[in-house]
Amino acid sequence: MPQINVTTKPNGSGRSWLEVGRYETDPFGRKQWIKQNVPHQDRRLTTDRQYSDRGETVDWIILVPDNYPFTIVKINYDRLNPRQLEVIWEPGGGVSETSREDKIKRVFELTSGNEELTNLLKELLVQKENS
Repeated sequence: MPQINVTTKPNGSGRSWLEVGRYETDPFGRKQWIKQNVPHQDRRLTTDRQYSDRGETVDWIILVPDNYPFTIVKINYDRLNPRQLEVIWEPGGGVSETSREDKIKRVFELTSGNEELTNLLKELLVQKENS
């Protein structure tokens, strides 16, 4: 379960906040942000918010489940830049090829004493590569 640490500024100039949603492409080919919810109201996300002493910033810790279907963005609002979206987490972006190789290596380390499990893992990896 990935953990995200983000700081937002809820008030004043240069304020920012978090939203949960998805990107859709309209008929003209433009990418549009569609808001679904906010992180602290989504029951699938585990969130913790810590306000600074004077309430100027909010430190977020968000635990995202592996099968979470939505994108989490930080929206920055300023008079000069009315709306900037910064992608904090998106589905499918968490598993890279190197992390997959590390996981395979770790599984082989855990099963090093058991020949039956080691052979089964090798068979499964060969089947996955062939398909």
